Order: sequence, then C-alpha cells, then structure tokens
Amino acid sequence: MADESHEKYVDSILQTISDAASVRGTGIARRTHEYLLDKILQAKAVIALAGDRFAGFSYIETWENKKYVTTSGLIVHPDFRGQGIAKRIKDLTFSLARTRWPNAKIFSLTSGAAVMTMNTQLGYKPVTFAELTDDDAFWDGCNGCKNVDILRRTDRHYCICTAMLFDPEEHLPAKIPEDVLRRIERLEAHPQPLPGEGGSIRTAHPQPLPGEGGSIRKSYQTADCANYDVLKELADKNRKNPTEAEAIIWNYLKGKQLGLHFRRQHIIGNYIVDFSCPTKKIAIEIDGGYHDQPEQKEYDEKRSEWLISKGWKIIRFKNEEIIANTENVISKIKKEI
Repeated sequence: MADESHEKYVDSILQTISDAASVRGTGIARRTHEYLLDKILQAKAVIALAGDRFAGFSYIETWENKKYVTTSGLIVHPDFRGQGIAKRIKDLTFSLARTRWPNAKIFSLTSGAAVMTMNTQLGYKPVTFAELTDDDAFWDGCNGCKNVDILRRTDRHYCICTAMLFDPEEHLPAKIPEDVLRRIERLEAHPQPLPGEGGSIRTAHPQPLPGEGGSIRKSYQTADCANYDVLKELADKNRKNPTEAEAIIWNYLKGKQLGLHFRRQHIIGNYIVDFSCPTKKIAIEIDGGYHDQPEQKEYDEKRSEWLISKGWKIIRFKNEEIIANTENVISKIKKEI
C-alpha cells in the first residue's frame, strides 16, 4: 500500500503511464501530481517497488457517494513487465475496494487487453456505458484523452475503451494486511485535508464515547455511534482474519475460561482493540512488527492515553512473545485480571 513516503515516485508514474499510452496509440485520462498524491495519502493506491525503483502502480476512485468504485491507472514499468506484477497489483486494489466499499459496484474503462483479461478473471463483465456512473467528475477525467471527441459525439454512450463491471458478491483474491486495515480505520473515522488544504496526514484525534452526551444501553456497547458502521465492518473482517498470535490468545479467553467474558475486536470510541473485558474495562492488545514504526508508535501512544483516560487498563504483548511462550503470557493476563 502506497503512503506519503512514496510521493517521490509520482512523477515517474505519470510519465510511464503517458509513455505507455503513446506506444499503444490509445487515449488516457490525464492526472496531476497532486491528484495521485491525494490517492496515496488516503490509502487508495498500491505501488510495486524493486529496491528503490518504481515498478508498478494503481489507484482507486469512488463515485456517487461510494456507490461506484474504479481501480484505475494500472501501469507496470517496461523494465519489470512479464513478471506477474500487474496481476498482483490488480488483486490488491480489487481486494482493497471490496474491503472498504463492500456494497459498491466496481467498474473499469480500459483499452488494454491485459487489463480486460484480469478483470474477467476477477468476475467483471462487459457492459454498456449506460451501466456506469453518471458522475460528471468521472467523465471529466476523459477530457485529457485524445479520443474524447468520440465520447462527446456519442453523448457518452461508447468510445474506444471497453466498459466492464463487477457486481459485489465474490471472494477476495488477496488479503489486506492488518496494518493497512488499521490505517484505513483511522482515515475513515477522521478524514484528512487534501494536499494544499492545510496540512498532511497525522494520527487521528480521539473522539468521545457515547455516554458523554448520550447513554450506553449495555456495558459492551462502547462504540462511537457516528462511525459505528465503518468500525463494525473493520472489526468483523479482523475477526474473520486473525493473526496467529490473536488466534492463540482467543483460544484461552473465549467461553469465560479465565472467569471473565472477553470480546474480540471490540469497538471502544473510535478504536478497535484486539480483546476486551468490558465489565472490568481491560483491553488486551497484540502488536505485530509494524507497531515498532515511529508513526505507529505515536498513534498507539495517543490511543492508549485516550483509553486510559476513560478508565481502561491496557495489557500489551508482541506476536513473538505469544507464539514463543504462550503459557507465560496467559499467566500475566491472569495476574492482571
């Protein structure tokens, strides 16, 4: 998943896309540096690197209030073609789109045979332009294409490109990493300003729990109501795809084996904790390697400060610690509770 550290590749990406269109003799929807950077900052882009070289890229766009989604701009640098990179990028952008917007229709407008083949494998079907989004912002993107006159003459009924549509009822071909899901969780809960509109990506600021102006009907209902749908979707996915360490710990916590009822992927405010005991206000967090990264550490600290301020006690373990010495970890949990 591309992040702000990859901005240095944006101009190379744009040039490679333009060169590829010229070689094929086809049109292209032209994008700016700022446009691609926005997709990167909003966790809507995938990049492939070979050492410090750009190898491939694609991004996601949403239309009509996220009713439609496109995976766009798929490009592989000429030096790295024929190695299956495009398929891996396509799988990841498709899975990301299905994860973030599970009810959206995903469509593609392409003149590339390779992209059409990959779309078909994922379950896309050829459709008429009338079945695509009516959002003028999407079609305005075609203004930079040399074939836009055809699109205009036909009143957007057809052009050189083939329209393909996926109706959302399929399995995901690639798993979205846990750290990316948590990054998306923060972005969805706290939208960030666009480039040039007052800042860059920073960690999310905690929001108040229901009950600080509302009420909580049951002890385990601790989610921020405003973001509940997004958070619940992420929590459900995390439960279905636990890490090895999470699966080990849950085998000891479920069914009140330790004398208390624990919940998995429990929403507290605008956060999702790995395990919680709401009656005792105890949260257990399992940290993967990405938690050692500076940005993640800063986020974890703010998250912990907020949870502690609300009366929660936090117990943290690393994946390696759980896998290597499970009994010791369980003993520590028993002691804490």
